[in-house]
Amino acid sequence: MGGTGGARALRSAAAAFRFLTAVPLPAGRRGMGEDLRGAVSWFPLVGALLGGALVAVDWACGRVFPRVSHFLSAALALCAYALLTGGLHHDGLMDAADAFWGRRTREERLRILKDSRAGALGVTALALVLLVELAALYALPAHLEGAAGRFRWAVLLCFPVAGRWAMSYLCVRFPYAREEGTGAAMVKGSRAGRLATASALALAVTALSFTLLARIPMLVPVLAAFTLALAESLGAYFSRSLGGVTGDVIGATGFLCEALLLLLCASRVPVLLAGG
Repeated sequence: MGGTGGARALRSAAAAFRFLTAVPLPAGRRGMGEDLRGAVSWFPLVGALLGGALVAVDWACGRVFPRVSHFLSAALALCAYALLTGGLHHDGLMDAADAFWGRRTREERLRILKDSRAGALGVTALALVLLVELAALYALPAHLEGAAGRFRWAVLLCFPVAGRWAMSYLCVRFPYAREEGTGAAMVKGSRAGRLATASALALAVTALSFTLLARIPMLVPVLAAFTLALAESLGAYFSRSLGGVTGDVIGATGFLCEALLLLLCASRVPVLLAGG
């Protein structure tokens, strides 16, 4: 039984990585809805692996471009992030902006969310959020005043984790808005135990990062509280408007939670918590 459970967990983790990234993996077994539902548990783990790649980008920029490493690191990190994820959540943000930016009926919003084309409102929303993220990443210092350790690396490692934790939260917390769709297998039948696993992973990575790397442990509950508050607010709004959530709005919520975490880390909040 233990071996069976471990194999199922590995399949679910692989399904999460296959679904949330553009990194080529061997094709999974078809029709395995249980693996897709179990993938929700492992979303933050995928975020941690993506965050590790962004730390590597920052490290490389510091050695190749020492005079402008922060700016280039911020730009290249966002480029690498888009490439590694295949722009999946970028597309979700654009579709959600097209659907919800303005007064529309539930049917109109669902139709726009299903349309693969991006409108002017969606492109504008994505450009604005990316601009905010670029500025926030550029503002992150390597070492925070009043605290030892590598603050910038801790943030780069954790913001993809927060976004995917928010996605796990919406998958379990809210119903699916359609009878079928890309995220239907993950949302329908998701159980609280999967959110518990995702939360444990997300909090463990964040706690280790801000305790060992940045050495600001008080920042962990603040970031967790803001991430869950925004995820709950957006999920409730989307659920009221659509009767549930879709893959696009789940991706958009994760994207916006990442932007919020970057803004918080670029503000004076970490300095105050570090005693600066």
